[in-house]
Amino acid sequence: MFLTSRYQFVATMGLVLSLTSCADREFVIRPPAPERLPSLEHPIRGIADSVINVPVRVDMSGFLDAVNNPNLIPKKFDHWGSVIKHPKGADYKYYAERDDFSMERSAHSSRSTEPGLSIRDWWKDIDLSGGTLFVSAPLRYKIGARLPSQSTDSAAQCGDGTNWPKHATLDGSVAIGMTPNYSVSGSLRSVTVHSAEPCTLRSPDLDLQQVVNAALSDQVKGGFDSAVSRLNTLSVKSRAEDVWAALRHPIQLEPDTWLLLNPDKVKQTGFSKEGHVVTDTLHITARPVIVHGDEPPASSTALPQLETQASSPDFRGVADVQKAYPEKRSVSEKFHALADIRVDYSTLSQTLSNRLRGRRVENKGHFVTITAAGIFGLGENQVLLRVEFTGDARGYVYLIGKPEFNPMTQAVYLSGLRYDRGTTHLLQTTAPDWFTGAPFQETLAPEIALGVTPMIDRIRDSLRTGLNRTLTPTVSIQGTVTSMQGIAVFADVDALYVRAMSSGTLNVIAGSEP
Repeated sequence: MFLTSRYQFVATMGLVLSLTSCADREFVIRPPAPERLPSLEHPIRGIADSVINVPVRVDMSGFLDAVNNPNLIPKKFDHWGSVIKHPKGADYKYYAERDDFSMERSAHSSRSTEPGLSIRDWWKDIDLSGGTLFVSAPLRYKIGARLPSQSTDSAAQCGDGTNWPKHATLDGSVAIGMTPNYSVSGSLRSVTVHSAEPCTLRSPDLDLQQVVNAALSDQVKGGFDSAVSRLNTLSVKSRAEDVWAALRHPIQLEPDTWLLLNPDKVKQTGFSKEGHVVTDTLHITARPVIVHGDEPPASSTALPQLETQASSPDFRGVADVQKAYPEKRSVSEKFHALADIRVDYSTLSQTLSNRLRGRRVENKGHFVTITAAGIFGLGENQVLLRVEFTGDARGYVYLIGKPEFNPMTQAVYLSGLRYDRGTTHLLQTTAPDWFTGAPFQETLAPEIALGVTPMIDRIRDSLRTGLNRTLTPTVSIQGTVTSMQGIAVFADVDALYVRAMSSGTLNVIAGSEP
């Protein structure tokens, strides 16, 4: 009986020793968690200038009323009853009457064939930097003359009797621009008569058509100057201030997400005309960003002075004009918003763990199976990867990598993946050869491709909504977002931030009428 009990004891101890021996041969690795590194600043740099289009309407009806006032610019030019003597020996007379002026989109399409006016007409086709306002009135006229080559009793008439009247236009060209204080600036550029049916009353050294055209122009220049002075009383500053004040405030996109437009400069780019209203398009240069957290404060920047283009010079000749205006530079009308999209490490860890769970890493007949994975912020724009496993070895390892962004795949991956210092020390001092040589990095690196498209799409959709709304009772915005793409990534300690850039347009609608 005693022998039997002794045999059982020896057998039990043998089993325990055998199991202990096996346990000693199993490799367990549990390195200490690395200390966090300092967090680097992640300033928003390289923001592309965006343009916010602001059409501002200017009522020109006061100017039109002035040029159509017969007390300023006569409607009849009667020199038919008294003969005018020209220094070159001709006697002539003329009569003309005009209809009301109207605003034209461009210089009159009728062009005089007179050689002396051909260069001037070419100049009128130039798209002047300050803008040019054209007004035109139909004109009917007749001319009577006795040229030096004719006898005392003979005379010639054009546009009289059955040929009455000859047709022409009385055209005014006004340089129009804006001052730095958002006031309209106008000055008379020229007054010309364009004869659709010119009279051919001329001698070798005298063309009476030019003489009469010049006389008619001279008689209305004073009235034009007076009418143009009405333009200098107009201003768009109050509407510009309303728009600027509305754009200074943050626009809420989501409960904790805000669009800051950051308006910076205002430029005057040109005019368009419709009826008696001229629309001056202002371009507000901005640097929009999307931020997260509590509502940020409104910008304290006051409305800056208007950046106006240089006034067009007086006509100096074709060569000078071509030198001063070598090309017409168009201003980009793109609107861009830069967003740093926050991606929580918990979300990334769950995605990564689901992808890696069950993956086997084999070497020299041994293997481990990944059971979980997590990703954390380490500092200094680096992340820490913790990979848990079981099999011929169990425990976990830490790896460090720097996040990079692939614009083609719109995914985040880790470059320079390597073991941290604590893991490296344990592998060098206690790990068996088969584990040290296991291709952990090679197996993990291709799998760490973290798509962020859903996060970018969510911000894009909220931006589309945010760019189409009423900001104040008098100011609303209408915008489009044609695309939003990730362009960079940065690892902060608490979250991963994917930088995305949107492209589109943004227009302001000022509700006040001119």
